[in-house]
Amino acid sequence: MQALEQPTMASELRALAWTTLLVPVCTVYARSACRRLRPGRARLAALFPTFPVFVYLPCLFNSLHLRLLSTFFHTWLATNKLILLALDLGPLHPSLPLLPFLLCAGLPIKLRAAQQPTKTNDSASAPGGPPMADLLVPCARSFLFLTCLAALHPHTGPLPLYVLHYLYCAQIFLTLDLVFSSAGLVAATLLGGAGMERQFRAPLVVASVNDFWGRQWNLMAVDLLRASAYGPVRARWGRDAGVLAAFLMSGVLHECLYWYMTLQRPTGEMLLFFALHAVSHIAERWVRMAGLWRLPKAVAYLLGTAFMVVTISELFFGPFVRAGIDVRMMQEAAAAVESLRAVAKQLIVRPFVGSVSG
Repeated sequence: MQALEQPTMASELRALAWTTLLVPVCTVYARSACRRLRPGRARLAALFPTFPVFVYLPCLFNSLHLRLLSTFFHTWLATNKLILLALDLGPLHPSLPLLPFLLCAGLPIKLRAAQQPTKTNDSASAPGGPPMADLLVPCARSFLFLTCLAALHPHTGPLPLYVLHYLYCAQIFLTLDLVFSSAGLVAATLLGGAGMERQFRAPLVVASVNDFWGRQWNLMAVDLLRASAYGPVRARWGRDAGVLAAFLMSGVLHECLYWYMTLQRPTGEMLLFFALHAVSHIAERWVRMAGLWRLPKAVAYLLGTAFMVVTISELFFGPFVRAGIDVRMMQEAAAAVESLRAVAKQLIVRPFVGSVSG
C-alpha cells in the first residue's frame, strides 16, 4: 500500500483548519438533533451522518503524531461518545450548555461528576480531578521529559530491546499526558475554571494488570468501554464476558489505529495483545478472590511492570516497529524540538544579543 507522505507545515495547517471547522459543526448538529429526539433508534439514525466525518478526519493528516491524536480524539472518542449519547449513556447529554458540550465531544476531557447532569445510568468515574492551576504541573513535567527523550534518542542504539520499548512506553504516556493535560487546561480556562478529571496517574510502574487498566491508564477510555461494551455484555452474560468484550473492543480499535498509522492491513497482534490482557485480568481476579495473591508490594510492582513491558514489546510495538513507525515518530519529535529551539532562539537570544551590541 501507499505510504504516508511526509508532513509539511502547509499540509498540517490545512488539516487542522478543516478539523477545527468540521468537529464543531458535527457536534452542534448532534446536540441540536438530540434535544429534539428521544434516545433510541431515531436519535442514532439522526447522528449517523456525523460518524463518517469523524472516521475520515485522521486521513487529513500526514504527521503521525497528529494522525494518532485525531484517530483517538475523533474516530474513537467522539464517535463513541455520540453513539452513547444516542442511547442516553456516557458523558454527553443534550442538556449540557453548548460550549461544554462542544469541548467534551471534541476533546479528551471530562468534567467533574458534580458539574455534569445527573443520570442514573452513568458509569463509575474516577475521583475528581485537580484544580485548573494543577494542570500546569503535568504539562510542564511531560514537556520536560519528552524533550529529554528526544535528545536521548540518537544514543539509544546499544540499549536492550525491552529497555528501548520501555522508553517508548514512557514517550507515549508523556505525550498523551501532555496533550490531555493541555486540553484540560484550555477547556478549564474557557469554562471559567471548571474542574477536569485527570486521565492518567502513574502507569509506568504498576502492580497488576487490573491496576494498569482500571486505575492508571487513560481513564476516559476505560469509562467509555465500560459503558459501551462491559456494561451491556455483563448484564446479559456475566462479569468475565463483559471484561472480555471491553478488551476485544479496544483491540479492534487499536487494529484500526494501526491501519491509520501505516496504511497496511492489520496483523491481528494487537487484538491478541488485548485478548491476552483480558484473560490475565480475569485470572488475576480469580486468584485474588481465592486468596492466593499475596505478593509483597515491591515484587508485585516488579512482576506487573515486567509483564506489561514484555507483552507490549512483543505484541503491541512489534507491528509498528516493523512498519518503521517508531523511527518516523522519533524523527518528528526531534524535528518539533528543534523547531521550538529555533523559535526560542529567535524570541530570546537574538533580542538580548541585539540589545547588548547596541
